[in-house]
Amino acid sequence: MKRFVYLNNKFINFKTAKISIEDRGFQFADSVYEVIAFKEDNLIDINFHLKRLKFSLKSISIRYKFTNSSIIKIFNKLIKMNKKNIGLLYLQISRGVQSRSHIYKNNIKPTIVIYILEKKFNPNIKNIKCVSAITYPDLRWKKRDIKSVSLLPNIIAAKEAGKQKAYEAILIENGYVTEGTASNIWIVKNNYLITHPSNSDILKGITRDSIIKIIKNNNLKFKQKKFKKELLYNSDEVFLTSSSSMVMPINKIDNKIISNGKIGKITYKLAKLYNLKIN
Repeated sequence: MKRFVYLNNKFINFKTAKISIEDRGFQFADSVYEVIAFKEDNLIDINFHLKRLKFSLKSISIRYKFTNSSIIKIFNKLIKMNKKNIGLLYLQISRGVQSRSHIYKNNIKPTIVIYILEKKFNPNIKNIKCVSAITYPDLRWKKRDIKSVSLLPNIIAAKEAGKQKAYEAILIENGYVTEGTASNIWIVKNNYLITHPSNSDILKGITRDSIIKIIKNNNLKFKQKKFKKELLYNSDEVFLTSSSSMVMPINKIDNKIISNGKIGKITYKLAKLYNLKIN
């Protein structure tokens, strides 16, 4: 079956899709992206994603304008052309093509690419599995609230997690937890849900925002504050959130067992409530 991609206003065969070797996204990581989960006709948390995309574009002055309805129409057509009812949409917008120079011109036409990534979501919340994680130094730049494709530090940390057969690397800066390589990190301590504040030290996760709404709607105890690695190890529960992993319980970090190796009751409740939201 043919696989289709959206590239610069055209739907084309994935195998023939190409960009210039002088595209600034390729040469400088001068580019932003989003990963959007979809299931049946539901583009999960789509308005949050598009709001963040506009913020990222504005933050680095990439001049690509779109309406929510126009980009959603492209997403839906791409899903239909690829005959998929579940998966991930990957969207990337670079500044565009020019002769290699650190200083970019103001009139460059952006490059936009959208295609589908294979992904299966667990339909049965009762079968949710715990995963392990490691800790790793946070080596990233200081504007992490921009969803940039400049992900080399994330790749290095994620590769180390893979070597240790862990699902995720939890990043540590000056003794404090920031986030995962591709997720936001949460802990539960004394029935309080705690996650890092939303600022330029982390990427403001879409699933994170959805979980915060669920927490408030269900009157759960919640704090946004920085916390140290020692508290991470000594938490009652730990879980991560992301568009691709949704709510994922963590039962082991480095050599420390969390929640007796089982999913915690608050984590399970949030996973169940989020699952109801997207189905």
